[in-house]
Amino acid sequence: MLIASDLMTKRVITVPADASVQAAARLLLENGVGAAPVVDAAGAPIGMVSDGDLLGRRPEDYHREWWLQMLADAAAPQSEAGGALLRPVREVMSAPLISVAPDTPANEIAALLHARRIKRLPVIQDGQLVGIVSRTDLLGVFEQFHKIAQTKGEGAKGLLRFLESLAGGAHLMGAGAAPAAPPARAAEAEPTLSADAFRDEATAFEKEAIDRATAEKEAALLERRRQTREILQRHLSDGAWSQLLEHAEAAAKRGEREFLLHRFPSDLCSDGGRMINVAEPGWEKTLRGEPAELVERWRRELKPKGFKLSAQIISFENGVPGDVGLFLTWGE
Repeated sequence: MLIASDLMTKRVITVPADASVQAAARLLLENGVGAAPVVDAAGAPIGMVSDGDLLGRRPEDYHREWWLQMLADAAAPQSEAGGALLRPVREVMSAPLISVAPDTPANEIAALLHARRIKRLPVIQDGQLVGIVSRTDLLGVFEQFHKIAQTKGEGAKGLLRFLESLAGGAHLMGAGAAPAAPPARAAEAEPTLSADAFRDEATAFEKEAIDRATAEKEAALLERRRQTREILQRHLSDGAWSQLLEHAEAAAKRGEREFLLHRFPSDLCSDGGRMINVAEPGWEKTLRGEPAELVERWRRELKPKGFKLSAQIISFENGVPGDVGLFLTWGE
């Protein structure tokens, strides 16, 4: 299986976080790209900005190049993206950044593109941008599997259909080939009705629905695995902790009695979330990665001040624990 480093484009156009909306529009226009990573002063990627972010998600019938040109030339009035042309990109970009590592397999990339409904993913290594991989880059993968499918039978064709569905429904079974002409019908042929024909139509519809559901289930599973790996590798910084406390204080000022500190897949629990699901004492010991660091930080700094911490399963998938929520509480 190919990985991100095999597929990615290494030359990546980036936008400084402090650049203006106007400058970003000019950069996208001059380079003929629809989006670019946003980087901070140290060159670390912190978000993505697209023409949609700059243009305010206008209806599909707008002329993208024309509107970008208007922005780049400072000829447009206040944009619906939320401010004047001199507004910094960091205020309109999409964040937090969704990215992949260089060793991420192609099928996981396709699953993430499909699940998040995005067109491209920055490739990050040691906090630095090393490339970008897009749906277009996956075309080569589909073409390879198409050739395999022609000689390896239904198993390979099934894998190809799965990858196609993950990439957003692109029909690439005939990638690189001219579209087949519809079969000719005799002018005098009369449409025939039969129960067998109706059954075939219903069966084909059911099979397509099953294939689609299977692909979506696989995509969700791959996305959960990616999230789990990402959270396991992430650490709770002092800045992130301070920001969480600020949000919790703001929640208290709104009259709320609790604040969701973290939401994460139950796969991060050593028991898959079983102890949390049944409210069994000692559930804290099952946590790993960043959630475990949050619990330890609470125990040291907030528990002595009267704050409580609770955990509960906040989503289920086919009756199985899905996501876990860690809640900081201060109410009765």
